[in-house]
Amino acid sequence: MPVGMAAGIAVYFSLPTEPYIGWSIVCFLGAALAAYLMRHKGWIAIAAAVALCGALGFLAAQIRSLSVAAPVLQAEMRGAPIQGRVMQASLNQEGGTTLLLKPTYIGGIPDMDVPALVRLRVRQEHAPIWPGDEIETRAMLWPPAEPVAPGAFDFARQAWFRGLGGTGVTLAAPEILRSEKLGGWQVAIASVREVVARHVIAHMAEEEGPVAAALMTGLRHAIDEDVEQDLRDAGLAHILAISGLHMALFAGTLFWLVRAALALFPPLAHRYPIKKWAASVALWGALAYLLLSGGSVATQRAFIMAALMFIAVLIDRPAFSLRNVALAAVIVLLMRPESLLEPGFQMSFAAVTALVAVYQNREMQLLRLRENATGLTGAMRLGAVYMLTLCITSLVAGAATAPFAAFHFNRMAAFGLVGNMAAMPLVGTLIMPSALVAYILMPLGLEGPALWVMEVGLAGVIWVSEEVSNWGGAVVTIGSFSAAALGLISLGGAWMALWQTSLRRAGIVPLVLGFYLASQPTAPDILVNRDAKLAAVKEESGRYLWSGRTPRYARESWLRRNGEAPDTDVSSRRLPCDEIGCVAEGTAIVALPTSSAALGDDCRQADIVIASVPIRRRARESCNAILIIDRFDVARDGAHAIYLDEKGNIERVETVRDWRGDRPWSEYAPQ
Repeated sequence: MPVGMAAGIAVYFSLPTEPYIGWSIVCFLGAALAAYLMRHKGWIAIAAAVALCGALGFLAAQIRSLSVAAPVLQAEMRGAPIQGRVMQASLNQEGGTTLLLKPTYIGGIPDMDVPALVRLRVRQEHAPIWPGDEIETRAMLWPPAEPVAPGAFDFARQAWFRGLGGTGVTLAAPEILRSEKLGGWQVAIASVREVVARHVIAHMAEEEGPVAAALMTGLRHAIDEDVEQDLRDAGLAHILAISGLHMALFAGTLFWLVRAALALFPPLAHRYPIKKWAASVALWGALAYLLLSGGSVATQRAFIMAALMFIAVLIDRPAFSLRNVALAAVIVLLMRPESLLEPGFQMSFAAVTALVAVYQNREMQLLRLRENATGLTGAMRLGAVYMLTLCITSLVAGAATAPFAAFHFNRMAAFGLVGNMAAMPLVGTLIMPSALVAYILMPLGLEGPALWVMEVGLAGVIWVSEEVSNWGGAVVTIGSFSAAALGLISLGGAWMALWQTSLRRAGIVPLVLGFYLASQPTAPDILVNRDAKLAAVKEESGRYLWSGRTPRYARESWLRRNGEAPDTDVSSRRLPCDEIGCVAEGTAIVALPTSSAALGDDCRQADIVIASVPIRRRARESCNAILIIDRFDVARDGAHAIYLDEKGNIERVETVRDWRGDRPWSEYAPQ
């Protein structure tokens, strides 16, 4: 079911135009009828069932897209007055506050076109702001950003499904109009999360506090950028994403504590099902952790699986199988089909599917050493089993998530196994159990010792990340590859994990083909930013040479997608430039004029002209260049990617507008 649904969702998001909802419904009903009629036809029945699941995923994605439709800012706004209710208010690493605002008024916009949500960064000193407050301020506002290159991350699509209609920065300290803390249960939960996060940050060291707040509440805005980067480079970034590990440690520790406490009373333990009582308490605890941690896709998956495990305990059924993973995936895909495209969903389900498949099918005979683990010898055996299990888990999860990390982030941690072996025992034995105890004792004001233990554990994790990330070659940068390659890798991995017979070997074919396609470079030879003031031209060595200003995000994204480290010094890689433009001479001569005065010479000599100024029709007609791109072209079609063959001839030109298609989240692309 989840594989078929994922295929249908992928087809929906890959379409160039929005399909008619009526046809989607007709296709779903037709697939349902075919599946019913073919239900006794063997392999045909299986194929019909997969087609039905695909149609269900397609329809679910389209319904979700229509249901979240909300106004989006269509142009930049300077100094706009804005009023609204604060839905979230999180401290950030710069010492300011990041607000998620539900605006009620934006100057210059009709009420019907006011976005549902706007995210604001506050840099001015201001009175404490909490979820539920009504505020007023002036801000610079922008529409959600489109991709910096065809195939790059589409923030506007993500914002569409989150109801986020714009982003901005405040130009004046927000003024609190009312502090009635209204807004429903979402605001109430957001307030509790903020109280916990700010309390933890205030009572811990500068580096450890924000990380502890992220583990307890899911709020990561305040984490120091260097700390977060070290965790990524050491393969420990998954610690910050609340997922199965955190849920298992949190709810599992609660289950153990309740059951152990009840077992202290033999008459109670002998007469009543205290194991089921503990499972019930742990189930409610897992739900509370889901709400307080923000409910990301990975956390939702972890909660569903934990809930299934505890429910299985309640009804005396096996609690751990691939069917639980499949059911969790089906629920998440029905609720949030767009999550299929997010790295959190892909990496979370890839890791847990691989882990369950390995431990379930191989049975891990060595783990049975625990049965006779008593005394000093038993303790040593338990320690050996724990470290071996941790090693196997890190290897399996790392291998399963590596293709997705390479696709989305163009990087992999070379020493992730070492980092996890050194840091994860601290997470399992100190950090997460202390977080649970701190939550329990916080209403009584007695959480201090638990937070201290958590701080000690986090100090060890941060130290490990710093050490491992500083090793030579700790990070491997990988150039971008096609979504088709990732799809084949995913299909091959899922096939090998799900089949229980020799048919699983057939999954090697798409797996190998996917890795082959991923090894083929897809970075363009020339890139042009959406304002035509930033361009990159690839030299013979494969590195980019730069022209114009270099916005950090676009530059780093282009470098990563080309397989280069994002912190590469590009100051020595400037194209030959003068006051009126730049020229790149290679198999194709590329001219990048910044003034109309350079157009005459550039049009006579260059094969490609990329101008940050408008080029009139008459000038275009008299220009000898094969390809002409000016400021109006990129403003209309977004960033351009140009591919050349070995002789310098133009193979194809891709634009962000063509890549995104005519979809609901691309209608409001800034012009």
